[in-house]
Amino acid sequence: MKTKGIYLIPFLGGLALSDEKINTRWQDVVISIMGPFFGLVLSIVFTILYWMTGEMLFAGLAVFNALLNLFNLLPILPLDGGHVLKSITFSMNSWIGLVGSIATAALGIYISYAFGLTLLGFLLIMGMLEVVIEWRLRHHSHLLPLTRYGQMFSFVWYLLSVGGFVAIIWYFAGLGDSLLSLPLQILGT
Repeated sequence: MKTKGIYLIPFLGGLALSDEKINTRWQDVVISIMGPFFGLVLSIVFTILYWMTGEMLFAGLAVFNALLNLFNLLPILPLDGGHVLKSITFSMNSWIGLVGSIATAALGIYISYAFGLTLLGFLLIMGMLEVVIEWRLRHHSHLLPLTRYGQMFSFVWYLLSVGGFVAIIWYFAGLGDSLLSLPLQILGT
């Protein structure tokens, strides 16, 4: 897609404006998840550089990048995670799909609280409430829905990205450095 402009906000993220409108939920998913996915790759590179050098700067960059991208993947609009999960949920044409989405969110909330990630669990509740409230309006969208394969692939891609960020944050928090454990403490508040 051609872009009209890219706006970067230091330490917060960016926004790319396109000349073209997106036509499918798949395009929405890919556009929304590519930024955080690149952030995951970058966090992994910083982690590997930390392992190779022992330099705390790389550890700090990996954790900071993971925390920023994890927040971006929260299922709250206008964040990228909200767009991904909205595209998946709104592509399901039955109440069974909505119930499945709610059950999946409930499992995510349970896991968040079980691991002490209270803030993450609370934000999952808020994001799922937003999707449930907007679900009735899904037929008014011009976007073509995801196929079943697209729904499953998008969901797995989303979960692997979130899991990767949480794993990086958890790993560095376990090193005993108070600054590196700060993101885990933030997620636990």
